Amino acid sequence: MSDDLAYKWVWNIPEMRTVKQPEVLSPEEFLDLIERLDNENVDALIALRNQCMMLMTYFSCFRAVEVSQWKVKECLSRTGTICQMTKLRKEATKGKYPIIAPVVVIEQREMLNKWLEARVKYNICTDKSGSKDYMGLDPDSNVFLSNWRGTWQNFSLTRKISKGKEYLVATAVQNLLTKLYKDYGFPRTSSHGGRHSFSRFAQKLLEKKNNPDAERILQNLLHHRSSESKRDYTDVNFNHIRECAKKIMPRPKKRGRKPNKT
Repeated sequence: MSDDLAYKWVWNIPEMRTVKQPEVLSPEEFLDLIERLDNENVDALIALRNQCMMLMTYFSCFRAVEVSQWKVKECLSRTGTICQMTKLRKEATKGKYPIIAPVVVIEQREMLNKWLEARVKYNICTDKSGSKDYMGLDPDSNVFLSNWRGTWQNFSLTRKISKGKEYLVATAVQNLLTKLYKDYGFPRTSSHGGRHSFSRFAQKLLEKKNNPDAERILQNLLHHRSSESKRDYTDVNFNHIRECAKKIMPRPKKRGRKPNKT
């Protein structure tokens, strides 16, 4: 083999997988942020909606498009109770497949209930037939709505093509969530900040408890069909790598003369 071939990799370094990682927030930091969103400089109804949207991206790991497309009938039971587990139809997700997500955190459920009650109070997309099912809201209306010049309406979507696949993007919601993070002290966090933050918190918690199903739980929590997609949302466990390296490498023999047996 020639030197040119033997050392070809030196000049043609393989491309490494690089992903821009946003700043992550602990649950305490995130709840503090949520509390500060409601202040005298913001319309109270808009602030309440923003708080709920942010909570869904963190504790339910919703993407922006899922926040924008979540329907009342997927959030509530017919009797008006917020579901413990919500199922989004495939048309509402980035991957165009149905997902199931938890809605179990107390702060999250309480805030959602306030928002839905406010919608009923201010007659925002209520059921025109006068039905009391789903708290009296139109079951086919989206949970979160845009307030454009005083009119409540659905958030707009744009089509995007990436790696030959076409999917819908809620650009307006992405920009809104990113701006909220930046305006309240987290300039390096994007609309995916909630997903990144909660997945890393969950990863550390599961690993601490030595849960054998940690990988599968995280994969489902992030609504990924493959475990490969999860890599961008989790930390590398260098302690685990060190332990594996110790087991793989043989223990070195001590140098020096062998002791005399005389």
